[in-house]
Amino acid sequence: MRSAEASIDELVEEALSRYRAGDDTKLIEMTEKVVFPRLIPVAPATARKSRCTGILLGQPAPKFIRRGRSIRYRFQDVLDWLEDANVYSSTLEADLNRRSE
Repeated sequence: MRSAEASIDELVEEALSRYRAGDDTKLIEMTEKVVFPRLIPVAPATARKSRCTGILLGQPAPKFIRRGRSIRYRFQDVLDWLEDANVYSSTLEADLNRRSE
């Protein structure tokens, strides 16, 4: 199990190093195991469900690519999803926003 986690961490680091090197983020693709929960903090089962419902943590789910049976996420789509998250300065503000939706 430890080596599987280490290899996933290496894949995350590879994607991040390509990003830092200036590679086009639309060309950096990552598997579900790399994205969840390493970059987006949800369980892989929640991510799979979000692909069916289109909603993840109360907002539109990140876009994904299906190549045969393989699911992949472009680094740019993950960054866009993280950037579009609702940001609040207090729990009151978050509650008011949720009630108004």
